[in-house]
Amino acid sequence: MQVTIDGVPYVSACNSGSQIGIAITTHNRPAVLAKTIEQHLKYLPAGAKFIVIDDGSAPAATAAGIEIIRHEKSLGIVASKNRSIEALIDAGCEHLFLWDDDAYPISDNWHVPYVESPEPHLAYQFLDLAGAQKLKDMAVLYRDEQHIAYTGQRGLMLYYHRSAIEKVGGFDPVYGRGMYEHPDLALRIHNAGLSTWAFADVTGSEKLIYSLDEHAAVERSVPRPDREALVKRNVGIYNSRRDSGYTGFAPYRCERDVVITTLLTSQPDPQRAVPMKSDESVLSAWSSSIRGADAVVLADQLSVAPAGASLVMVPAVQMSPYFARWVHIYQHLRAHPEYRFVWCTDGTDVEMLREPWADMVPGKIYVGSEHKTYADGWMKANHHGRAYGEFIDQHRDDPLLNAGLLGGSRADVMEFAHRIVRLHYRIESQRFWKMETAPATAVDMGAFGMAAKSFGDRIVTGPKIHTVFKSDDGMGKEFAWWKHK
Repeated sequence: MQVTIDGVPYVSACNSGSQIGIAITTHNRPAVLAKTIEQHLKYLPAGAKFIVIDDGSAPAATAAGIEIIRHEKSLGIVASKNRSIEALIDAGCEHLFLWDDDAYPISDNWHVPYVESPEPHLAYQFLDLAGAQKLKDMAVLYRDEQHIAYTGQRGLMLYYHRSAIEKVGGFDPVYGRGMYEHPDLALRIHNAGLSTWAFADVTGSEKLIYSLDEHAAVERSVPRPDREALVKRNVGIYNSRRDSGYTGFAPYRCERDVVITTLLTSQPDPQRAVPMKSDESVLSAWSSSIRGADAVVLADQLSVAPAGASLVMVPAVQMSPYFARWVHIYQHLRAHPEYRFVWCTDGTDVEMLREPWADMVPGKIYVGSEHKTYADGWMKANHHGRAYGEFIDQHRDDPLLNAGLLGGSRADVMEFAHRIVRLHYRIESQRFWKMETAPATAVDMGAFGMAAKSFGDRIVTGPKIHTVFKSDDGMGKEFAWWKHK
């Protein structure tokens, strides 16, 4: 029954398409894609997100009124399906339907059995080809009124609840351009205890979905020799995982490396007693040196980014810029899960000498240092209160770590920044509660060192990381990733 309220068709909350995402991947099949889009639009769930991923088609895929995300160069099945996941999750979708371009719905409410199923992963399946030629490559394991499970999986329409992707990730890039990538993801979901069967479908799906491939009505998008080569390459990886209980997380976002600096000019610089100038030219040497990664400037007043960098505006806050930068860095990293390796550096006196990315080791955290110790007079004069005093005394003979350079994985750098923020707010709260009577500390070298020490032997510094601090000729530049002052 169709219900209309004030002239607007009513869709019940449980069947609403507002959280449904549909992505079609295509490559060099314009006529097939056109027919598929026509069918999807005929049976599109109300409010669903609908996109096409064009994997480098020549000419480029077109469809009036349809959002198309294009790879200028063909990247293969794994990258295209992962781009589908990324786009749908970024759009806020809970129910993700990933389609090949040679399958389409043939019934209203085709999506409902998938959405209403408690299974977080299902896929449209056919036991064998519809014609005289048979594959005989799968068998039925289980059947009831709602689900049917098989010994294998075909990948022409894959359904995922967002929670499954958040648990185990997407299609593993280890499979290159593709083959075995979707049963691998299905097994990881199953091995993680999320699904009852690895390879299952809803009962009666043949009345909901039509597959050109099932009816031998379409040419394969990947030529047979290429498919055979991919199968030969990937079957060993898949088989080694199949019976092992493997549940490893596979990133589905296109990961990028990034170098971040801050230029916070709304508050006085505690070491200069006046604000720094809001001038992009002070960052030009830094931005022009960055290679192999995005260069990002977090600024509270700057209006123009230095050449080669992107500008991200952050709030002007009433706190020392030395601590405010870690708040902004943490929040920026939290908002950008696509980052892989991250460097946070000073922008006015740091330059990249050589790309560090290939030599960085996940789990290691790279920091700057100086040729002096924590017993340095400047540290004692500028750090106040019990926590800083005890730290400086305990580490008085250790090399002084410098907050102008911090590198590592996104997760580690984000946690490092958060530890600095937590320490700062804890000490400031103690001052408010009269548990600490010393003046506020406005510089972050002590907090940086305390955060670094809390990571133990994961911290790395030295001549491979940066030149000798404040050496006019950049002593050690033959080996270092960074020049620091």
